Amino acid sequence: MAWIDVLPADPPTAKVEGTKPLFVRPAGYVPYVPPPIPDAVPETALAVIEPEPEFIPVFDDMLGWFTRWGLKRNRNQLQRALADIIQICQDHESNGVKAGDPVYKHLYAKGLEMCHWHFDKWRLDRNLVEVEIPCMRQLRLMAIPDATISARKTPVALFGLVAIIALPVVLGAWCALFGVGQSWIARLLGR
Repeated sequence: MAWIDVLPADPPTAKVEGTKPLFVRPAGYVPYVPPPIPDAVPETALAVIEPEPEFIPVFDDMLGWFTRWGLKRNRNQLQRALADIIQICQDHESNGVKAGDPVYKHLYAKGLEMCHWHFDKWRLDRNLVEVEIPCMRQLRLMAIPDATISARKTPVALFGLVAIIALPVVLGAWCALFGVGQSWIARLLGR
């Protein structure tokens, strides 16, 4: 049990007639209670980890018509909710918020959480989020723009450098061979 220190009562002050104190504290008032210490959580609570359920993929041909209807209905609800999130992202973008801002990361995490809930409910593969729900790619690009841009800069730059050097060499060799071919034909025909 924790000890609670009670502060001593304030010394009496001279009262002016017709005034009331600003705050009236109850008899057992404690002004500050420190938060619990984070390390005070027992280790046994941290060691309890629920095993993940075994993933068994479900294909459309395995479902009945009513279940397929429910899946389609839930997917449409999810896409409408994600459309609202994308609309919020577009509103932020129109107000000048740059891609990669924590606002976009929060909205992407919220959308991803909704997708994972849907995929777990219907036993779909979580790795196919962007395949099943294409608007998640747009959210990911707004939240993490550097992941796709930096990965493609080097090959494009290398291709451009090779093209700048190789194109004149190839054109020069082709023109030279064309000129050599012309001179051989002129010699064969006796001109």
